[in-house]
Amino acid sequence: MSESTRVVFDESLPTLVEVIVGQLGQDALEQGLIVRDSSGRLLFLSSEESPSAERRADIEKKMADRLGPYARAEGVIGFGDEPGVQRLLKDAAAFPVKQGRYSIRLLDRRIVGSAWVDSPQDIKTGPPRIVFASLKGGVGRSTALAVTASDLARRNRNVLIFDLDLEAPGVGGMLLDEERMTRFGAVEFLVENGLGGIPDQALEEYVGTSTLTSPGGGRVDVVPALGRSAIDHPGNTLAKLSRAMIEDIDPSGNSISVPAQITEMVDRFAGRESYDVVLVDSRAGFSELAAPAILGLGATVLFFGTAQRQTIQGYAALFAALKLLAQRARTAGSRAEWRLLFKAVLAKAVPDSQKTAWYRDELYGIFADNLYDEDDTQQADPDAISFGIDDKDAPHYPLVIPFDSNFIDFDPVRAPTQLDLPYYEQPYRRFLDSIDSIISTRYVNPDRSENEA
Repeated sequence: MSESTRVVFDESLPTLVEVIVGQLGQDALEQGLIVRDSSGRLLFLSSEESPSAERRADIEKKMADRLGPYARAEGVIGFGDEPGVQRLLKDAAAFPVKQGRYSIRLLDRRIVGSAWVDSPQDIKTGPPRIVFASLKGGVGRSTALAVTASDLARRNRNVLIFDLDLEAPGVGGMLLDEERMTRFGAVEFLVENGLGGIPDQALEEYVGTSTLTSPGGGRVDVVPALGRSAIDHPGNTLAKLSRAMIEDIDPSGNSISVPAQITEMVDRFAGRESYDVVLVDSRAGFSELAAPAILGLGATVLFFGTAQRQTIQGYAALFAALKLLAQRARTAGSRAEWRLLFKAVLAKAVPDSQKTAWYRDELYGIFADNLYDEDDTQQADPDAISFGIDDKDAPHYPLVIPFDSNFIDFDPVRAPTQLDLPYYEQPYRRFLDSIDSIISTRYVNPDRSENEA
């Protein structure tokens, strides 16, 4: 195979599909399963019985010749009467995928990025959870979270905040001064909990109370990414982080994934006190650590972005991956209601209605192509999820936070007045009203009155 004809990753799957159809036919393709291993190499498992040895060798050679480096060295085909094949053919983790005009099933084995193929968590009971997420840093995500916490506390709401941006901590240090900083943070929790567990009475070492808490107002508790121990021992930080990102093994020998560990952590702290809302600052980008917050907490997820082409390109890639999760859920008979938990946010918006409309239209295309059901299914399927482009309640229709130069050097520990009501009222009020709407539709605590500052 010459370099000019060498198959690359994006071409490997359609190449295999073409060979399978040519050698075994469309029915064999669509009733079988394609397995992609952790390095990207491919294997096709047919539900049919094994052909003659000569015929099998011929098929194997044609597949291997066409796939080149993407042919699995141990063999590129298996048949339904061979050991273990039937079990894999029934694997519920396989994705239904459209490849051209063919429907295939793909089992994607991953080492890094495996959290993005876990089934998303639908809405959880209890206080609502809101994740502040983005693909890029510097879009005002953590600032918006801090402003939201301040405004809720001012109106007598109890708030729990998690800094899950473990590789680039921010909101923890933004809301806890040196005196209030906790001994430990989320990274330490993941490390220590995997080595024998953490008793309930020790959880107080991981939670700090922000100065946003004031007499007559709500309580703002913060679980930072890193605590004072990490600050005092900076040489251990990367070593701890590497261990926070690996599976735990429970006493029975079962592995516990990082997403499951993060979900357990949030559940434990959220149930520790009476909170009205849980706010989570997520890791930016496609990081493995971003997936648990976006998919695993049963939270409303606010996707922050700016009206730039690179933002649209990034979300197109992310939502194409989420499409596979939605298709798998729908094939299994689920409505996949987690799709309704997403909401776009246009941050640092300039006063340009055409640019805002462009951003909305681009997002609509991404959501419609990947997460919305086709419009013509609504009459036939009452569970279909679909929205019009101008529907302001739709996930794609962005909440808008206008650009304000006062927030360029946002540091409320150094300048506490940046979280005073007059400072943030004008740029953030519409966004904050939308947050109130999200909270009220998810959870109402009838025992707590609301006091306006």
